[in-house]
Amino acid sequence: MGAFQTCEGERYWYNRPVLNYILRRLGQSIIVLLIVMLITFTLPYFEVNGILAPAYAVLGTHANPATVHVWGVQHGMFHPYLVRFWSYIDQVFIHFNLGHSYKQNLSVWQIISLYVPRTIWLALSSLILTVIIALPLGIYQASKRNSTVDYVATSTAFILYGIPAFLLGILMLQFFSFSWPRLPASPPSAVAPWAMFTNPLGFILPVATLTLLSIAFLSRFMRSAVLEVLVQDYIRTAKAKGCSNRRMLARHAIRNALGPIVIILGLYFPGLLGGAVVIEAVFNYSGLGIQIVTAASTLDVPTVLGITLLVAILTLLGNLIADVMLGIVNPRIRIQGNR
Repeated sequence: MGAFQTCEGERYWYNRPVLNYILRRLGQSIIVLLIVMLITFTLPYFEVNGILAPAYAVLGTHANPATVHVWGVQHGMFHPYLVRFWSYIDQVFIHFNLGHSYKQNLSVWQIISLYVPRTIWLALSSLILTVIIALPLGIYQASKRNSTVDYVATSTAFILYGIPAFLLGILMLQFFSFSWPRLPASPPSAVAPWAMFTNPLGFILPVATLTLLSIAFLSRFMRSAVLEVLVQDYIRTAKAKGCSNRRMLARHAIRNALGPIVIILGLYFPGLLGGAVVIEAVFNYSGLGIQIVTAASTLDVPTVLGITLLVAILTLLGNLIADVMLGIVNPRIRIQGNR
């Protein structure tokens, strides 16, 4: 079993300190998750027709005070607020039941399991490519600060960062689908989770579009982080001792600059799920983004609550992973039981 080495030379075995650290973060995450659930559960009360709004969407032309009342009784809508909220918590945490979509006549979990894998693969593929390209690019820009390469890369990043996602997607379609080399304009219509691997050509444009937008942001952030480290006293000391630029970057600057990058990456993946909404619309990609927009427009409240809860869990999980990785990447960050 490995050990964690602090800057003073003290050694802490991973089992107890890290376990306590993770348990504290899990406790904080559960509290935040409950707050998110409370807010999302309460929002439907402020709609037109309140929590009975889905009844009008489901019943359609048959909606009248009598039928709406019967529907509300059947689905427990007239129970006290706290009773309904406690029932919702019990369903989610005890029975792992995210509810039932009245509009689609499917369980919310069935809907999520159908559409979420496609969006996750899209976001995950984009994130991996972004890390592979953006981090070395940002490091290289910092090492060649104020050079021609730095100016060109910075200008390109600003242009990409300023272009709206839908416009970049349309431009990608115009140049690479409607013109040469005739790449598919959209992924296959099937919603199989492994469609990205069985027919990868259809995913080139949406993945590339989302990756370009992400590279523009992350490379600039990596460049700034490395430049901030390069002006520190210990870097000047390393230079004075004759440390080469390559060794200084590899052993000192990069590792210390990765701290804030790890935090950004931990929170950026859930953000990619939200950013994929526009990409899915442009490329006619049947994923989570299209589904949540459809659910919101048709007042499919259980589906909206389920997807919101899923995104909140992914965000908290990304934050937890980022906190733990920060302690591993940066030797100055202690993971101790008394913090």
